[in-house]
Amino acid sequence: MSESAVPQHPIDARVAPLDNAIVLTLERVLPATIPEIWHALTDRHRVAGWAPYHPSRDLTATGPVSLPESTTDDDDEEPPESQGEVLSVIPGRMLSLTWGDDTLDFEVVPSENATVLRLSHTFDDRDNAASYAAGWHLCLTALDGITQGLEIPPMTGEAAKLHGWDVLNEQYERLLR
Repeated sequence: MSESAVPQHPIDARVAPLDNAIVLTLERVLPATIPEIWHALTDRHRVAGWAPYHPSRDLTATGPVSLPESTTDDDDEEPPESQGEVLSVIPGRMLSLTWGDDTLDFEVVPSENATVLRLSHTFDDRDNAASYAAGWHLCLTALDGITQGLEIPPMTGEAAKLHGWDVLNEQYERLLR
């Protein structure tokens, strides 16, 4: 697959304090329909194609879920085991889950001829904001490609560096100062 086949998105994110935590928010306008995006957000096999974790089950019902980190064949180690919990599901609209100590909220909003996907990642250490933003940038790029029916290469774990994670991290460091 050529690099040009991977969807491109602008560097765009914001951070805000929330009690003793930080909320990183990325918003993307995607050409896919709400059902297509919802399926990619909740079907464990589809999630494995774009997310930094591989769920042990579909994310369509509340309750515990194993969310080990995604790895590629280039990664030398076993993926760290990480527990999560699906906190709430409003089909076609909102998915909220924990991943380790962090909370992830995915909101799906209709837009004219597209769908807006808003990801909010709540975590403790402000110093991680740019790193998380760069990683999520690649993950949401992969999600966009998958919902368009493209064959997207792995973009998580060590493979993220092959897709510009270092440059993205620098750009998000400047943006999120």
